[in-house]
Amino acid sequence: MRQEFSYRQVVHLNASLHQQHMPYRIHFQNAQTMVLVPMGVHVCDGKEEPVKRAIKAFFQREGMKIMFSEDNDLIFPAGVFQVADAE
Repeated sequence: MRQEFSYRQVVHLNASLHQQHMPYRIHFQNAQTMVLVPMGVHVCDGKEEPVKRAIKAFFQREGMKIMFSEDNDLIFPAGVFQVADAE
């Protein structure tokens, strides 16, 4: 079964990240792509791995597996896309 993101998930994930004091926002791009946006350069230092863990845990509770692009800016349902290097 094809997995897709919903706008509801984005709203709840942003609330969860806010409650955990993670300086990131999630933007819904489409049903197959979300964008991870840092809220500032220095405030995010050292929080890259914790935010990835928080996002993975959120979607695990939703019954979804996800993957991140190589630069960690994009989030996809696992197995949907093969992420290629940008040229």
